[in-house]
Amino acid sequence: MQALTESVLHIIQQHSEWAWLIVFLIAFIESLAIFGLFMPGWVLLVGIGSMIGADILEFFPIVVSAYLGAVIGEYLSYYAGYHYHEIILKWKFVARHKRLIEQSKDFFKKHGAAGVFFGRFVGPVRAVIPLVAGISEMPKRTFFWVNLTSGLIWAPLYLIPGILIGAAVNLEKEVSTSLIFILLLISLVLWMAINQTKKSFHIIRGELDVNRQLLAINFVLVWGVFAVLILILIKSSYYDILKDIFAVVWSKIS
Repeated sequence: MQALTESVLHIIQQHSEWAWLIVFLIAFIESLAIFGLFMPGWVLLVGIGSMIGADILEFFPIVVSAYLGAVIGEYLSYYAGYHYHEIILKWKFVARHKRLIEQSKDFFKKHGAAGVFFGRFVGPVRAVIPLVAGISEMPKRTFFWVNLTSGLIWAPLYLIPGILIGAAVNLEKEVSTSLIFILLLISLVLWMAINQTKKSFHIIRGELDVNRQLLAINFVLVWGVFAVLILILIKSSYYDILKDIFAVVWSKIS
């Protein structure tokens, strides 16, 4: 996967005039049922975003290509599930990944149209949620509008982290390395805090049996660490640098 990622990013850097087509194909394949499981789309799009931040690529052609690729790929997955689910469910590969299909079905049953919307942003289920929506015979018009609207958020959201990295790399090497490390650390703690919050909701609903006092301590601790890191960043000299970087990013997407 790493070799594939590096090769694709190298090709884009050498042939930037074809970047829009490559980005379209990346988003398209990542959004196809099953095939998306083997495409390191997020890593590639972050790498492409860093090229936007470094002024190698332009934002709008890339984000439009990512949007169209993702929307078309997900609609084809839905269409296949809606019309050919009996054939697809007999495939050996699908049978071997039955657990993922069942998880996606549960996710879809719990959240319905919202599950399709947010499923686009959720790890492995992203590659099969549209297929499951089709198998479950979600109304075509509902899926059509959910697909279009969620893609409007997904496309820039997947590029912006890379754009931030690309803009930071243009700073002095020592400053950019420290700032990137700080941002990655904050992102990691935020991810842990969000997961802890999700776990808390499951426990409150009675879906998990965990010591509630320990849960409360973990919840307060992880969000407290996140708050402290944000305060340290605001009080540090990196805050002004970060504001300048965000100004650069805003200038590229506005």
